[in-house]
Amino acid sequence: MTTAQPAHGPLHWVDGTMPEFDQAVLRIPIVGFLEYCLRGIGQVVFMNSPITGAFILAAAWTHEPYLGFSGTIGVLASTLTALVLGFDRGAIHAGLFGFNGVLVGLALGLFLSPQWDVLVIVWTVVLSAASSILMAALGSVFGGAWGVPPLTLPFNFVTLLFLVSALQLSRGHLGDLVEPGAPAVTGPEVQTALRESASAVGDTDAVAVINAIFRGIGQLFFLNSLLAGVLIIVGIAFCSRIAAGFALVGSAVGMLTGMALGADGVQIYNGLWGFNSFDAALAIAGVFFVLTWRSALLGVLCAIFTAVLFGAIASIFVPWGLPALTLPFCFGTLTFLLLKGASKYFTFVPPADVVTPEEHLRRARREREALSAEGQS
Repeated sequence: MTTAQPAHGPLHWVDGTMPEFDQAVLRIPIVGFLEYCLRGIGQVVFMNSPITGAFILAAAWTHEPYLGFSGTIGVLASTLTALVLGFDRGAIHAGLFGFNGVLVGLALGLFLSPQWDVLVIVWTVVLSAASSILMAALGSVFGGAWGVPPLTLPFNFVTLLFLVSALQLSRGHLGDLVEPGAPAVTGPEVQTALRESASAVGDTDAVAVINAIFRGIGQLFFLNSLLAGVLIIVGIAFCSRIAAGFALVGSAVGMLTGMALGADGVQIYNGLWGFNSFDAALAIAGVFFVLTWRSALLGVLCAIFTAVLFGAIASIFVPWGLPALTLPFCFGTLTFLLLKGASKYFTFVPPADVVTPEEHLRRARREREALSAEGQS
């Protein structure tokens, strides 16, 4: 999806995709491998930056050490599997065989029990490795047929298939968070206002909104924490300020969509309506489409659509007690990515050419200047 490209400015060594740093550490195999892994963590939010990955990993370890551990072994297992099986080395360097693995690790760390159990850790390693195999397979299909990436579909397929199977297995080690239930319409036990949820914990309306937005950032990594959300945004901003801005916008749009639909205020407050929308917004507004006011609007629309999908998929999964994970993000974002040839106003960035929104704008400006020079000659 992304190849390191030169950044600009006085902080270019830690800005953008950090190509100079990448070239330096590749000479040291172990350090280079760890850098691949950190880039893989950053690629969950489309940031090919080890600093972004380091901030996200720090957020996980700070929030819950076991989740940090599970995410770490997940990205290590998936990246190592790609290396051993000889998958595309450039894609491995860019972290494209790590982002599904870290999500598998974080998800199993949350949904399986008990913590630090040997069998649970083994499952985490095996399934994280499997996500790389599925990533290679889906990448070939999606890239060849439609020219779009499979996003986090490998993570969703591997994790959900295991959780569904584990419902009927004595050694599944499912935790209490996976609890099948009967579908229900909104009743008196559901708080349908963010204000009600905020008052339950003593927050003001403003604090509740800030909590919902930043918890929505953290929830992409199963981290229900305002601090985790702040750390992740800081990590994204090191690579791209535009992406960080649209991450906040997307989370806010998801929150507002949930409120407009009368969703459970507790879910909204804890960021569950924001995490799919924030990743969708930054994917469309600057990552896969060059940023313009039209692509920015498209990103907001994608965030709304993704939030609605979250409500629908979460409701469908209630009888199994399963989480929606990032399926809403995948379906919503892929729908909008397939618009790439539908309008002359949107400039699509092929997955192999993706870097940062800022670099995409610079490329577009250089192309316009080149065309202008040709026209004058």
